[in-house]
Amino acid sequence: MPLTASLCLAPASRPPAPAHWLSPPDESGSGAKKISGRQIADILKKPLTSEVFLIDHFLSHEECDQILEELRFAIWRPSLTYMLQQDGTRRDVLSPYRVSKTAQQKWFSDELQAMVAAIERRFGEMFGLEKANLEYWQGTDYPIGGSFYYHLDSGYWEDHYAGDRILTLLLYLTTPPEGGGTHFRALDRTVEAKTGRLVVWSNLFPNGKCNHRMIHSSVPLVEGRKTTLITWLRQKQFRFF
Repeated sequence: MPLTASLCLAPASRPPAPAHWLSPPDESGSGAKKISGRQIADILKKPLTSEVFLIDHFLSHEECDQILEELRFAIWRPSLTYMLQQDGTRRDVLSPYRVSKTAQQKWFSDELQAMVAAIERRFGEMFGLEKANLEYWQGTDYPIGGSFYYHLDSGYWEDHYAGDRILTLLLYLTTPPEGGGTHFRALDRTVEAKTGRLVVWSNLFPNGKCNHRMIHSSVPLVEGRKTTLITWLRQKQFRFF
């Protein structure tokens, strides 16, 4: 069933997430080790490539189900694409190259805000990432046939107060029977969408320039449901609490 837009927050009668929600995974199950934020290449024990890393079971099926339930109460809008315009500026616009719906973190329920805060704490514990450097979260939901054509996540924000996007951190909340993965064209690799899987990739070279090898697409959804959570790590502080 597709997600529906709603101004309502979660009903008061809904129980909060369990106290153990997002307790740190054991080392053997996570495939990760704690490191400093600068040692991105060593994030995982089993990288897909030198630039793309996976952690399966980063979230449990129960945790993903709880997030999906709370996303029902978010406000969803057609996804926008940051595109170059005829006047030389870039703006977020509707585009046939991106077919999906997006829910911004500011429209998350209180319960979901607590859940993403717990995910951010895990990022800090496991990777040493600074919460203040993370962009606000986005939920994305794809219809059958929905996709996002090949694009880069960096190279457009050199003059932004927070700098460019160092990392992309993508969480799959569902496992579509067919389609819905992430394809890295220059690497000739596809990451399949799998419930609870975290995909991390580095968007910049060490000198801060855009790594064009990270061009990627969201593969068209053929069957089932694809819903994700995504955020990006900036070079400098993004959030001011």
